Amino acid sequence: MTLATDFSFDDTQLNASLLALDAVTHEPVQLKLLAWVMGLPSGLDPAIAARIVMKQQVADHSMRVSAPLMKLVETVAQYPRERLAQLVKARRRAAIN
Repeated sequence: MTLATDFSFDDTQLNASLLALDAVTHEPVQLKLLAWVMGLPSGLDPAIAARIVMKQQVADHSMRVSAPLMKLVETVAQYPRERLAQLVKARRRAAIN
């Protein structure tokens, strides 16, 4: 994979890093999102980062990512760590039964 993921993050840079990945034309949008999520600091919930980006997209129309990538960002925003943990527990219970 040729996408760069070495970004130093603060709230304003989350959108800029996603825009930089979105500018790579020869990679699928799913890999762009994966590179962005994997490049996030370990203490930052990807869902929270996605929500920050969504707010920035509304606030600054000049820094918009592509619609397909934004759709994936919106999906990430729906799955905070707590919700993912519940899904894992439910799957474990189903596997045991």
